[in-house]
Amino acid sequence: MKRTTPALALLVSAGLLATACSGDEESAPSTTETVTVDSTIEETTTTRATTTTTSPPPSTTPDTVADVLRMPLTGEPVEDPTDIPDRPALVVKISNAPLSVVPQAGLNSADLVFEEVINDAATRLAVVFHSQDMDPVGPVRSGRNQDINLLLSLQRPLFAWSGGNPAVTRAIRDSDLVDLSAVNGSSGYYRRSGRRSPNNLYTDTEALWAQTTEDAGRPVPVFPYLREGEELSGEPATRVEVTMDSLDVVWEYDAESGGYYRTQNGQEHTTETEDDVEPVWAKNVVVILADYGQNPADGNPEAQVLGSNPVFVFSGGLVQEGEWLRFLPEDPFEFFDNFDDLNPLPLQPGRTWTEIPRNLDDVVSWEE
Repeated sequence: MKRTTPALALLVSAGLLATACSGDEESAPSTTETVTVDSTIEETTTTRATTTTTSPPPSTTPDTVADVLRMPLTGEPVEDPTDIPDRPALVVKISNAPLSVVPQAGLNSADLVFEEVINDAATRLAVVFHSQDMDPVGPVRSGRNQDINLLLSLQRPLFAWSGGNPAVTRAIRDSDLVDLSAVNGSSGYYRRSGRRSPNNLYTDTEALWAQTTEDAGRPVPVFPYLREGEELSGEPATRVEVTMDSLDVVWEYDAESGGYYRTQNGQEHTTETEDDVEPVWAKNVVVILADYGQNPADGNPEAQVLGSNPVFVFSGGLVQEGEWLRFLPEDPFEFFDNFDDLNPLPLQPGRTWTEIPRNLDDVVSWEE
């Protein structure tokens, strides 16, 4: 497994930017399997508007063909800009202590889910909504300092959380996350019967979006998606295992639906919908290896999501291996096969679940 440090990312930045702007993405013939992806996938999502320029005129090469209009966070094609909700991304921090909170509410209505390691060797979810509404959502839990660098690429999103220690609270209030803390006067939260505190705080997206402030932004794409007619390539990988400290996560690919279904510690992971309970699933599973430091203010783990490290993109029953690259908190993640060839690693349109385990050997594996 190749490992690239953040220092290397900075050394290659000048060459990377120059090469990325050249439009030359031609690569050597590959012997890996390919899958043609139909971009009309049955999942509601939002898109981004493409930018046009008058000078110079576009060439006829495939690299410069205008992309279709897409939902920004899922890459789903849409027909009209008005199909994209005019609202910010909404991040809700949700507990993932399997024995006490499963099924959570709302995971299959999110556009993106990020899973982080937190201080008690458990994981917590940053669940990102934009294209769909959901009621209920929860249980809502506390934020972490690492959320700031991870989520600022969503362009000043609403941030719904149950509160945190003084150091985290100061950091989030001083950041460009729009603070909708349950202990800071934000409305829309309630305690749900049948659940024990602290895992009984719930909300819904309508109540949270109603509190949108003037300084809230609008999301832009944070991951690269296949263009129409492009093909996925990679090695077969239909069972994915990820070690998230004490949590053993397995994603099983279902060829009929084209989705990955999740278990954790040997138990099926389920989530509430508006009127039912169903298995947790995603169209893509991205595993971003991160170096975890320690926040000096409170001692909590802090994933380093700037710089570069290995990435594994699971989509369409295939795996693409490479390196992720990100310079600033506002930047999207970029995925490349390597920093010599700079071939991008795209995802299928659809909901993406991102695992962020520690950058250690053997934290991710797969089977055909």
